[in-house]
Amino acid sequence: MPVSLEVTDRSGTREHEVATDRFWLGAARSGCEVEVDLPGAAGRLLEVVADEQGRLQVRAEPGLPFPIRCATGDVGARLEPFLDGDVLNLGPALVKLRYRSERGDDEAEPIDPAVLAASPGSPVGAWYRTFMEMSDHLEGLKSSGEMVAAAMAAVLESTGADRVHVELDLDEGGGAFYLSRPDSAQPFRVSRSLIDQVRAARQVVHVPIAASDPVASSFHSVRSEGISAAVALPVKALGKTLGVVYADCVSDGAMLSAEDLQRVAFCARMLATALGNRVLVASLLGRDQSDAEHWALASSSPACAEFIQRVKLYAPADYTVLLRGETGTGKEVVARALHELSRRAKGPFVPVNCAAIPEQLMESMLFGHEKGSFTGAVQPRRGHFEEAHGGTILLDEIGDMAVELQAKILRVLQDRVVVPIGSQRQIRVDVRIVAATHQDLEKMVREGSFRQDLYYRLRELEVTLPSLRERHEDLPELARRFLFEAGEELGYEQAPELSADAATRLAQHPWPGNIRELRHVIKGAALRAGGGPVRVADLDLDRAGAACTLPPGGSAAAAPTPSGAASEPDGADTTWKERLEAQERAALERTYEQAGGNLTKAAELFGVPRTTYREKLLRHGLLET
Repeated sequence: MPVSLEVTDRSGTREHEVATDRFWLGAARSGCEVEVDLPGAAGRLLEVVADEQGRLQVRAEPGLPFPIRCATGDVGARLEPFLDGDVLNLGPALVKLRYRSERGDDEAEPIDPAVLAASPGSPVGAWYRTFMEMSDHLEGLKSSGEMVAAAMAAVLESTGADRVHVELDLDEGGGAFYLSRPDSAQPFRVSRSLIDQVRAARQVVHVPIAASDPVASSFHSVRSEGISAAVALPVKALGKTLGVVYADCVSDGAMLSAEDLQRVAFCARMLATALGNRVLVASLLGRDQSDAEHWALASSSPACAEFIQRVKLYAPADYTVLLRGETGTGKEVVARALHELSRRAKGPFVPVNCAAIPEQLMESMLFGHEKGSFTGAVQPRRGHFEEAHGGTILLDEIGDMAVELQAKILRVLQDRVVVPIGSQRQIRVDVRIVAATHQDLEKMVREGSFRQDLYYRLRELEVTLPSLRERHEDLPELARRFLFEAGEELGYEQAPELSADAATRLAQHPWPGNIRELRHVIKGAALRAGGGPVRVADLDLDRAGAACTLPPGGSAAAAPTPSGAASEPDGADTTWKERLEAQERAALERTYEQAGGNLTKAAELFGVPRTTYREKLLRHGLLET
């Protein structure tokens, strides 16, 4: 039974025809009938089986480093039906499968002129317009009930089904929905056995002709309701099953073809996407503000309303986002929120600080290198773009990137291809790029230090974060959040409290370092307070403020102590910087010990990226190179 394949991978797009009724797709030199060029993949990947009726089945090889997906969901290790003409996602590769009949290429398939009418289930009828209208309709709907109604109407418009039923398992907006021809929302009896089978296996159930199906024909509901054909699919989003879409025929001799199954699957997929986005946004809006994951999106300040709305709007899209704002406004946290609220949430989030990596190492860090490509390259290394495959990469402080490297970043944005140093191979990467900067990129473009073409590519979408001075209403809640974090990191039984005088002093500070400065001040104060209430003296703001406003050439020792500031004990022979260094070292030791030596977990406890945390350990002599 011939099967045609169109494969798109790192080597380009090519077509194959396989004459056998069972064959494998696999990596290069795997011995499979069809080879696919994928990074990090070896051996067999996917088995395809075609029967005499031209139906395709597929199954994935267990233990693959990436999921294999199609229109009806993830492909498992057991053979399952595949929609003829659907596209499989094998990691970054795309594979389109289609059964080829034995008819000669020069023989056209006869078409009855009657099928060109816009009748339900006709192959050339109104289904395309129906799907487009459904997609546009879903854009403006807010309730799950309205979304389900749009999907059910599209199923009846585009297929030969007589009835459609949707079950949703949602905390809000869940329940059972019904629609049957011509326009009735009255409940009807469905095949509970078929729906239970979908829920148990989380796979598609297709009964094109119930009378010829030995299993389905034995179900009581099928016989009693006169069901002649049926299809049931899971509604999958956010990594879980949100419900089931069921459609059937109750007319004598009616059937649901493979094309009908495809169209029901397409409607179910659009419904799942709409419901998933709604659930995601609802979870964001209803999230407890003690959840530190999205603290940057929790605000009662009018100054934050626009940027929060933009983040929620932009997150589901795959467009490049440019985050702008002063240093310390939380750009990395917002970038992480964009990632976690997107379809890439289960993929990696890779933050890269372009200002912290030496220029001569930046290309290797971003794109990787081959063994022996330069002095010190004793092992091949994957770059950050490869590490972020399937997820999001944050290019923080993009304005500090060398102009020569900007051209290579532009190529990744355009082609989604990287070339490791010392290699000729092109590696396709599926990444969403988020860039962040506190610099005036427009001025840098005029001065020639930033490429104009890259500037426009990065600004597909833009979000500007307000400074802490503009969102002073959030100061008390942010302070409480950071006190809670500090209490956990320092092992206190309960979070330290902020005294009234200390809260007043926080409100008076100009916060040139924004939220990052607030976090450091609060955590240092919690350490100095020793678990007790945080007082004005514990904040040490006057000393830090004096240091920030010194004239050129001044010194901390020469700065006068402001009235009301806590003075150091007599005989103190260390500077404020040395004391802060000692406090930082103590906090590093505590978080490293608390994390059991796990750098990633310790960096999260300390509140900085892993690379920054490791550099601090090395600088304090707490970690050997």
